[in-house]
Amino acid sequence: MLYDSVMREALHKVLNLHRWCNRREWMLILLILVALFRLPTLTTPHFYGDEEIYFVMGRAWNTGVPLYEAMFDHKPPLIYIIAGIFSTIPLFRGFLLLSMLVHTYLFWLLARKFWGEKHPVLAKISSLVFVVLSTIPTLEGHIVNAELLMMLPITASLLLIWDKDVGGRSGLTYKYLIAGLLAGIGWLYKIPVMFDVLAIMLFVFVFAKETLWESIKGVFSLKFWLYGIGFVLPLLLTFAYYYLKGHGESYLATVFTVNLGYVSSWKSESFTTFNPFKSGLVVRGIILAVYTLILYLIRKRLDKRLLFSALWVGFSLFGALLSYRPYPHYLQEIVPAVALLIPTLFTTASILGWVVWAVIISLSIMTQRDVEFWGYESKSLYVNYWQLVRGQITKEEYRNRFDNARRNYGVADFIKTRLGADEAIYVWGSDPTIYNLTNTVPAGGKYIVSFHVRDLKKHDYVMHNLATNKPQAIVLLPGADNFEELTGMLSTKYVEVYNYDGATVYWRLD
Repeated sequence: MLYDSVMREALHKVLNLHRWCNRREWMLILLILVALFRLPTLTTPHFYGDEEIYFVMGRAWNTGVPLYEAMFDHKPPLIYIIAGIFSTIPLFRGFLLLSMLVHTYLFWLLARKFWGEKHPVLAKISSLVFVVLSTIPTLEGHIVNAELLMMLPITASLLLIWDKDVGGRSGLTYKYLIAGLLAGIGWLYKIPVMFDVLAIMLFVFVFAKETLWESIKGVFSLKFWLYGIGFVLPLLLTFAYYYLKGHGESYLATVFTVNLGYVSSWKSESFTTFNPFKSGLVVRGIILAVYTLILYLIRKRLDKRLLFSALWVGFSLFGALLSYRPYPHYLQEIVPAVALLIPTLFTTASILGWVVWAVIISLSIMTQRDVEFWGYESKSLYVNYWQLVRGQITKEEYRNRFDNARRNYGVADFIKTRLGADEAIYVWGSDPTIYNLTNTVPAGGKYIVSFHVRDLKKHDYVMHNLATNKPQAIVLLPGADNFEELTGMLSTKYVEVYNYDGATVYWRLD
């Protein structure tokens, strides 16, 4: 009898699990796809420039070096803190994997809310588009970038306030504060997320209203201000923290002044000053304003789903184009909006709706022709991993197939065997990987890569720090900018001891 009871209980649990899985079959498929496609990213070597900067900043944070004051990059602090906590490639990419599993689950819930019970297939299409675009290496979905991480809080925030009566009277007031706080976490990764939040606020509090007067009242409603206050609060708290630490001016200058200059630097070749006219930001802002006004005027004649996704695509694209750089990971900002937009192709029935689609497609084509976003090959990542797993290539052969990995690992191995415990190095070039492979930070001061020194005109600052810190080794990477003062120092105080794949290592004479 006891045996029969145990068996019945076990069978009951199995049946319950089976029913649970059946009800969530598509969600489980999505999560499995995300895990499988991201599995190879856990074994890659150090090779990607932005991630390597994050690791240097994270190690500085871990060792008590004040960020922004004594170690520089232009993003808000959250991604550097995460890099400091998850300080190896498997851990850092593992954090991204877990984040994207959570994001995929939340987006699936959002897609189901967005499309409702009448369109389950379209919710599946939305979520599948999201998984593919946010994962494939073509858009740099395989590396840890701020765009991927910052959109998770945005999806969570939107999920919390999206309902059938969005913009109406229903909904608990306090949840808008919570939703704003969630969105504000995204701001701690990268500033452009503010445009995604602006799109959400415009739709919920302005576009979803019946009349102009109701739209105006929506902007002055308690929910609007709670959401807005919640959004800015996390970033304001970081300012308070750094000011209390005595580094407030450096943080303010980095997060705002340098970021504003960064917006226009692709055209002006310098991000020491902000020039929205030279960067084209004013023109793009006018286009977005006109686009938004037209959507508002025709909002009652468009399906709510097309209206919101079109609005979100416009604002997220503006955020992705702030600096007008052609880096494909910038497009990760628009992926959630695009994933919601694409299935509206199957529901758009009005001529006006097709006009909106035509405008979006035309703007996308013109943007690509002007910016020329590039993409990366996706196949090689999985082919290389499969060959490694099957033993067709060695770990070293696998490692050397990634950009500059052979050079960086070779130089780092040479330095590590000769560098004392308290001795420092300096790398002149745009690749900070050698710092991470030797577990060091730049001896030339807070600027990690050469383009920061060049654009901020900090050559004298670097030379002062090199003279003070006296690094044991200085590495010149191929293709680095000319630095006459550094060349002079190398000729008198250092001797060339190693050259590998174009990288030259100089060792201090005294």
